[in-house]
Formats: sequence, structure tokens, C-alpha cells
Amino acid sequence: MVAVTVLSGKGGVAKTLWQVLMAGEASRLGIPTLLIDADPERNASNKFGVPATSTGLGDVFEVSGALDASGELDLEAGATRLADEVLDTHWEDVDLVPAGASLGTVAQSSLIDSWLLRDLLENAGLAAAYGLVLIDTGGRTGALTAQAMYAADVAYAPIGPTRDAVRKALEARTRVERIQRAHPLKWAGVVLSGFDLRVGMDEAIRDEALAAFGDEVRAVIPRRAGVHEAFQLAERLGDRRDVSSSNLAGLFRDFMLELRALAPDTAQDAS
Repeated sequence: MVAVTVLSGKGGVAKTLWQVLMAGEASRLGIPTLLIDADPERNASNKFGVPATSTGLGDVFEVSGALDASGELDLEAGATRLADEVLDTHWEDVDLVPAGASLGTVAQSSLIDSWLLRDLLENAGLAAAYGLVLIDTGGRTGALTAQAMYAADVAYAPIGPTRDAVRKALEARTRVERIQRAHPLKWAGVVLSGFDLRVGMDEAIRDEALAAFGDEVRAVIPRRAGVHEAFQLAERLGDRRDVSSSNLAGLFRDFMLELRALAPDTAQDAS
């Protein structure tokens, strides 16, 4: 398993878009992929038609005892529940752990073990079952984001055409640097998406991002209707017939493969 988490704050920076469209390209390559929705707003779950009232990751944490003030965890019960929450999607080789209706409550709690999600993935046998795990996150900080970071091997941040997005990505890099004292989480850099360089402000913000991150800018996706449509319809971008979508799908695919290559040797061996 190589686990990848996306970081940054709320505000439409395209975190879920990147995770979902990379899952689509992994599907096209036949890489067994698990998409975990760790965002209480359930954006990834919604894309695959999971009802807002469903169970999911929130229930996994509750069953594990993560909210128990006594500090006693039940990894076996949590791992069993995590395996039960895995859903098939309409994409071959891509499964989903939905957020679940109770994840919002979990997000407001102090989870007692930052390594819990990673331990649950291993105890449930999911680490051995998938070559790629993509964890979608919500806010910049909090217990769920910490769980995603400790469960991941690699992290990156998307930047949309706002100055606030550049700031959030800088904060994400700082959080990765801090967590590296306890966990070898690789920082993969940033990706830019949704920029229209015919617009002066978009070009200026793109230049700010390039100045701030330099060669840490791994991919640049222009604003294109095909990308937005594929994401909204939960289509694999590479399946679309127009040349523009095919070319852009290659950028998502190449970045996904780069993320897998950046993972620590232990994760690569396990996959």
C-alpha cells in the first residue's frame, strides 16, 4: 500500500477533485485503489452517490473506542467495521470508505491515538489489499487531518487561483515538516488547477505560487470544462473522447504515479 493524503483548507482548492480524478486514472491502469473520505462534508462520498445518512468512517472511529475518555481502544472491532464499510464503486479496481453521517461529530472530538487510522488499515488487511490509498481531507487542522497525515506515506496540496490558496499550501508544507519529527511523511509539493492565464489575476497568482514553491510545483491543470464535468459526473477523465481531456488525464495519471514513486521503500515493498 502507498497512502496519499491531500492537505489544505476549505474553500474550493480542488482537494477532492484531485483525489477522485487520480483514482479514476489508477482505475484505468488497473491499480487496486481505496478512496477514504475523511471530510465531514462528504464530498467524495457524494460523488459516488452515497446517501448522507449512511454509515462510514465516523462509525469506524466510534466502534474503535477512539472517542472513549477511558483511552481504551478496540482495534479488532474497529478493523472489522472498517472492512465492512468498504463499498464498491462503478469504477473497476476503485473502492470507497464513505465519510458517514457521524464523521462530523468525530471531527469535533480529540481522538486519543494519532496512528489509529493507519493501524486500522493494517489490521483490516486493507494495506495488503490495495496498491494505492487516497485519503480526502477537509479542514487544515484537527483530529481527522492528523489521522490522515499519520496514515499516509505522501502528502501534497492543491492550489486554486486565489492568494488564500497559496497561503494554505504554505501552511500545509509547514505541517508536514512538523509531523516529520515523528512520522516519515513525504512532502510531494503542490499542484495548480483551475487557472485561466488569459486573466491577469490568475496569471499573477500562478506566478506567486511558482515563486513560493519553485520546483515543488508538480503539475499545472488549466481551467477546462472537461475536467469539471468529469469530476461532477464521477467519470474517469481519460475515458472522455476529446483530445483535451485525454491530455489532461495524462497529467493526473503522471502525478499519481509520481506520488507512488515518492513513497518510502517500506510502503513500496508492501504494495
